[in-house]
Amino acid sequence: MGENHMDETLNLLAFDVGNSTVRVLLCRYDGHSVKSETILSEPNETVKVGEYFYWDMLRIFSVLKRGLREASRKARIDSIGVCTWGIDFMLLDDRGNILSNALCYRNALGAEQLAKLDDAQRREMFYRTGILCDKINTVYMLRGMQEHMPSILAAAKKILLVPDVFVYMFTGCLCNEPCELSTTQMLNVQTMRLSEEQCAYCGVTSDIFSEIGTHGKAVGNVKREILEELGIGYDIPFVCVPSHDTACAVMAIPSLEEEYLFVSAGTWALIGAQCPQAIVNDEVLHAELTNEYGAFGRTTLLRNSIGMFITQKLKAEYELETNWKISWDDFTALAQPYMASAPTFDVNDPRFFNPPFMAREIQNTVRPGAADGLCWGEILASAYLSLGDSYAKNLAQLRRCTGRSYDRVYIVGGGARNTLINQRCADRLGMEVVTCDMECSSVGNAVSQLAYFHPEYSYEQLREIIVRSLEVRILRPSSQ
Repeated sequence: MGENHMDETLNLLAFDVGNSTVRVLLCRYDGHSVKSETILSEPNETVKVGEYFYWDMLRIFSVLKRGLREASRKARIDSIGVCTWGIDFMLLDDRGNILSNALCYRNALGAEQLAKLDDAQRREMFYRTGILCDKINTVYMLRGMQEHMPSILAAAKKILLVPDVFVYMFTGCLCNEPCELSTTQMLNVQTMRLSEEQCAYCGVTSDIFSEIGTHGKAVGNVKREILEELGIGYDIPFVCVPSHDTACAVMAIPSLEEEYLFVSAGTWALIGAQCPQAIVNDEVLHAELTNEYGAFGRTTLLRNSIGMFITQKLKAEYELETNWKISWDDFTALAQPYMASAPTFDVNDPRFFNPPFMAREIQNTVRPGAADGLCWGEILASAYLSLGDSYAKNLAQLRRCTGRSYDRVYIVGGGARNTLINQRCADRLGMEVVTCDMECSSVGNAVSQLAYFHPEYSYEQLREIIVRSLEVRILRPSSQ
């Protein structure tokens, strides 16, 4: 691998902020591979105030600061990178003050606006940006704010996506990371220029955005007052990493191939293919795929599909009904006896987007009006089988749209631990599935930070470090 840095040690801090968990991981690079240690992990959830759901961004910032302080007591921190979910944002006024907390994409604002567009308008927006029209995209939330929160948008001078917000809170620097920026549907992922037409649609101008960041470059140092508050006596750079957690996870796929199929299985299942450039045509549009900017200039052609959100809701409902805190292993075991016979459903039907009771919604879908209801094991097996079918169906579409043949599929993220879902995918697709349930997003985050310290490392060399850092398990189709 080019230069030998086997005697080197770098302590790279990864902030991993997900829909359900805020985590801080200390990733140690020894010149050969990266090993991660979880410093803290705390729940994350939305807060409803009035009509709307918000993210508690100030609490998350406090948790991240605490994570930095605890990590700094274990090691001297060389750099920090942050990855989060996509789409959501905060607005700043002309003095850099926060105007409101971040609205959650599960609010109805976006769906309300998207419903007003006809097929021709949606097609035009797709061809303009490479991004599929989806009710959760930033562009529709901004459009909705024009109608429902006009005073906030009127005062807005800058927009920061969620990971950009945390960079700003820690450093005071304004920067829009490109992977996250592509999730707005306001950036043309082929030209990497903001679309003035998309901006006009939602009532802003392109100068509401800041400089687009470059992966592997420092955005700025942690503010001196924060360092003093945390008892840290040295500068720590914040590095621009692929800050959409999907892009970080895809960066950390344990493969040396340049193009590959993947599922990043978290609250959402991001089902996709890494490609050298965007694919913008009618086949991609009709397959409901989207082109997101990926790590170090790659493109992820993907489908944003319902993922472990369904099983997370089911587990919470089961615990509430039984008054018993059950482990994931024990919960999953409930499904095992019913995997051969449970009914299936379309996990992406709108009724499963955010129902009050997930188990009841599944029951009413697969056996409507039946006097005899499904037991918990059947409901869970139905969800697992349906998720595996969803993976396989979308991966088959991706193979057709890319025109490539692939030998295997890589599944990473928390859902990589669920053998029942992943085996179903392997069986349905007739392909080998390689799973990795290690901290892929955090390893992708950390290895991207390495590019700041070693700009001479090629993308291929960074991927070699990733392959050496992760352990995998192989699932083969049952028929083989």
